[in-house]
Amino acid sequence: MHPILFRWGPFALHTYGLFAALGFLAGYALATALARRRKVSPDIVGDALAPILVGGLLGARTFYVFFHLSEFSGAWLDAVKIWQGGLMWQGSFVGGVLAMALFLRRRNLPFLPMADLFAPAAALGQAVGRVGCLFAGCCYGRTCDLPWAVTFRHPESLAPTGMDLHPTQLYDSALNLCIATVLWGLSRRPWSDRGGRLAGLYLMMAGAARLLVEPFRADARGAGLWIFSATGLMALGLLTAGTALLFHLRPRGNP
Repeated sequence: MHPILFRWGPFALHTYGLFAALGFLAGYALATALARRRKVSPDIVGDALAPILVGGLLGARTFYVFFHLSEFSGAWLDAVKIWQGGLMWQGSFVGGVLAMALFLRRRNLPFLPMADLFAPAAALGQAVGRVGCLFAGCCYGRTCDLPWAVTFRHPESLAPTGMDLHPTQLYDSALNLCIATVLWGLSRRPWSDRGGRLAGLYLMMAGAARLLVEPFRADARGAGLWIFSATGLMALGLLTAGTALLFHLRPRGNP
């Protein structure tokens, strides 16, 4: 794997940062397309993306540093070097949602219908961004002897080198691509007309996908409870929240 694509003097283009940017652009394009389909001004999506990006990055890096404190012992300035890898999706979700909620409140816009616009985009963005995780070596998997195992050899990789590992980054990427495809397809159907259904389904599927990948992960994810790591508990919370939201929005018969 190649954490750094190329260097030019003091400048280095990190593969992780490149794929994070590509994921952001892909998500923006998908959210804009869905906004047009739902007759929402694409300008609203564009205006919302800046605070969502800032909130998401701050949350993602804060969560990563908190759960990997030993990596930054004696080198705390490295905590701001997000282009080298080291973001947690759960933190990005929390920070991005809070930023979006504040933005929508200032614009006096409804939360759930707008959240539906960003649900497929979030899944697609993560699908692309996880490829950057593979190049950086973060979010690495357990050892295995499978034909599709990956071996990291670059000295700057965040994963253990010289070992055959589960490509958990690609597992996550593939699952999120499936989620984005399902949500995009459902956005064409009348079922999704009620605000919040796409967002609820995203929460449910994203939580379930993360729980599927968790047993194959070997990186530090924080102390949890019983069989769950801290990030596994967060995924369980997302699954529960999404299920509860969909149940709340279920069709009700006439009394």
